[in-house]
Amino acid sequence: MNPQDGRNWPQAPDSGGSSGQQNTENPPGRTEPFANTPAAEPAAQTGAQAGAGLPAASGGIYPIGATAPQPMTSAHSSSKSIKPRLIGGLRLLINLATFVALVWLGVVLINHFAFQSYFVQGTSMQPTLQNNDRLLVSKFERTGAMLTSQPYLPARGQIVVLDSRASPFTAVQKEELVKRVIGLPGDTVTIDGGKVIIKNPSNPYGFNVDQALGLRLDPTYADQPLTVEVPAGQVFVLGDNRGPGGSYDSRSFGTVPVRYIEGRLWVRLFPFDRFHVFK
Repeated sequence: MNPQDGRNWPQAPDSGGSSGQQNTENPPGRTEPFANTPAAEPAAQTGAQAGAGLPAASGGIYPIGATAPQPMTSAHSSSKSIKPRLIGGLRLLINLATFVALVWLGVVLINHFAFQSYFVQGTSMQPTLQNNDRLLVSKFERTGAMLTSQPYLPARGQIVVLDSRASPFTAVQKEELVKRVIGLPGDTVTIDGGKVIIKNPSNPYGFNVDQALGLRLDPTYADQPLTVEVPAGQVFVLGDNRGPGGSYDSRSFGTVPVRYIEGRLWVRLFPFDRFHVFK
């Protein structure tokens, strides 16, 4: 019987033979620790650390002795968010540049090996072609000959586009020419009396080339009778405007090497009411 509160208290086990020593542990029914109990100290430390670290309302739990993480500052947060945006923008720029380069390369390859669009400036091919006609020129025959290591030679009567190097004047002006192929290698071309006559081993007596091609053109002008032998690998070309000063062609600058032929006229695209596919 404890004389202080009148209740019976359990006695501690007698380890040293003394049975009169009182138990200093929490009696049953009491929940608060004694003031000198070590269990009260961690609670006090945790509270102090919480006050120094996260706010008390944060509810964070951290090991004793560890420092609670500090709240992320706005500068740190913005730097982390800017980096992905920079990487994403750089990736987009690279993809766009790659796309543009591939498109450009595709256009270059198509224009060089397949077909290319031109428009007519001038009247040298009237009445067949008019000023500002939009043309599509095929390069398939030339490309096919190159791939098969065969010499390229356009057919007689075909309308072709010539590289600017075809004549001294256009070489300076950097300007292509559009003309009709009249004479082929081995031909002898004679212009006399407004007619164009072709002689070759197959036609030793000659033939009127405009009649053979079904062309209805004005008489072909020449200051004086003109006779030209077409060497190997070259062609003789004329514009369809055959009058005086109507066309700058082989009457002025002679025969043209085949390597200067860009391609043959395939389609007149514009104007739409004069759309035409050429053979």
